[in-house]
Amino acid sequence: MKLTLVIDTEDPEGVKDAYKVASMFYKKHGHVNYGKAATFSKIAYIKMLRTFAKEALKAKANGEDPSGLRFAKNYADKIFNEIP
Repeated sequence: MKLTLVIDTEDPEGVKDAYKVASMFYKKHGHVNYGKAATFSKIAYIKMLRTFAKEALKAKANGEDPSGLRFAKNYADKIFNEIP
């Protein structure tokens, strides 16, 4: 399906209507999911950061480097694998 909208920039009401039409078509046909979508509330995000900090301190005590990319990636993988 193809749709062409012509917008008259001198007609503010027409611009609003064109936006409504484009939004309607996007809602109906434009959703493409490329993978998991992760959303966190502020409280959940804070809890996740606290857990990360605790695990980083444990890793440092065990001689690991918690500031490295590998440690952060492993933690992120663990979090993202919990998302349904």
